[in-house]
Amino acid sequence: MNRRFALLGLSALALVPSAFAQTAPVVLTGAERAAGLAAANRSLNGFTRLQARFTQTAPGGARASGIVYIQRPGKMRFQYDPPATLLIVSDGSVVAMRDTELRTTERTPLRSTPLNLILGANIDLERNARILRVSRAGPWLMITARDRGGQTDGQITLQFHGPNAELRSWDVIDATGARTRITLTGVTQPASFQNSLFRLEDVLDPNRRGRP
Repeated sequence: MNRRFALLGLSALALVPSAFAQTAPVVLTGAERAAGLAAANRSLNGFTRLQARFTQTAPGGARASGIVYIQRPGKMRFQYDPPATLLIVSDGSVVAMRDTELRTTERTPLRSTPLNLILGANIDLERNARILRVSRAGPWLMITARDRGGQTDGQITLQFHGPNAELRSWDVIDATGARTRITLTGVTQPASFQNSLFRLEDVLDPNRRGRP
C-alpha cells in the first residue's frame, strides 16, 4: 500500500484509546466473540451517513484535524483544517488524496484500503475480513482485522464505545509497523450530503468545485 495513504489511516500497535488505557483488554472467545462481532456489524450497518470532527495522530505523534463525511456505500471525505494541505475523497470506487501545496494527487482503489471494511453496502466483518482479535476494555469493544483478499498490507483495529457499540476511532498498522489513529468526536447522522463532497473531479481540479 502507498505509504502516504497508510499515514492517513487509510491502510494501526496494540494501542488502545486513552480513555481505557489503564484497563487491560480482555480477548473474547466463543459466544462473547460472536456477540461482539454482531454488535459491531449492527453499528456499522446502522447508519447511511455520518459526519464528525476527526483527529489524526501520525506514527511520529504529529496531529492533524478536520471534518470527515461518510456516506455508505463507498463514499468518504476527509477535509483537513489549515495549515494541513490535504483533501481525501472516496467516490465509491477510487480514493484520491490531493496535496494542494505540492500540487500532487494520488489515487488507489477503495478495495485496496482498510476503509473498504466500513464503507460496504452490507457489512459483515467476519465474512469480509480475517478477524485477528476481538477484545473488550471497560465500555470499549475492539476488533482487529486484516484484509481477507490480500490486497491490503497491515491491519486495522476498529474501536467501538458504549452499549450501542458506536464507532469512535480506528488504528492502522501498515506493512512497516507504523501506526496511525483516527479519532472521531461530535458524531452526527445528517439526512443528506451534497453530491459534490464525493466528486473526484473537484479533488483533481479545484477550479471545478461547486459546479453541477
